Amino acid sequence: MHHSNRFTRVGHFLSAALMTLALVAPAQADDKEIFGYVEDVKVMELDWVMEAKLDTGATTSSIDAREIEPFEKDEEDWVRFKVVDRDTGTEAWLERPVERDVKIKRHEGKSDHRYVVSLTFCVDNMEIKEEVTLNNRDGFNYPVLVGRNHMAGRIIVDPEERFTDDPDCK
Repeated sequence: MHHSNRFTRVGHFLSAALMTLALVAPAQADDKEIFGYVEDVKVMELDWVMEAKLDTGATTSSIDAREIEPFEKDEEDWVRFKVVDRDTGTEAWLERPVERDVKIKRHEGKSDHRYVVSLTFCVDNMEIKEEVTLNNRDGFNYPVLVGRNHMAGRIIVDPEERFTDDPDCK
C-alpha cells in the first residue's frame, strides 16, 4: 500500500506539471510568427529576395556563395564572395569580415572548411542579423538555408505551409 501512495503522488505531480506546460506554451508561441518551411527572404546586404528553406535541423544559416576569397583588411580576416540570383542570373560580390571558420564533417568522412560571416535576413517584416556559413549550394533546391540561429525566439515553422509572407523590410 505504501508504493501505491507514492505512485499516486507522482501521478498528481506529473498531471500538474503537464497542465502548467499547457498553459505556458501558448503564451510563448504568441511572441513568434508562423512561417512555412520555404519562404522568400530578403538578403539586406544585397537588397535581393531569394528562396530559402527554414530548417530547424540546421544550427547555422547558410547562403550559396561562389568564388570565396579570403583576404586581410585593416589587419583583420575578411572574405569576398559572389552570390548569384538563380532566377535572373545576376551576380553580386560581397565583402564581409570573417566571424569565424568552421569544419563541417561530411558523410564521406572528408571535412569541409567554411567561412562564417554576419548577414541580415528579412523574413516578413523582421530584420535578423546573425551568422551565416558560406557554402556552394548549387546542388541544393534553395540558395538560402535559414537555421535555428535566425529563427530562435522569433519563428515557428509549419511544415505544411510555403511562401506565407513576402519580406517587407526597407
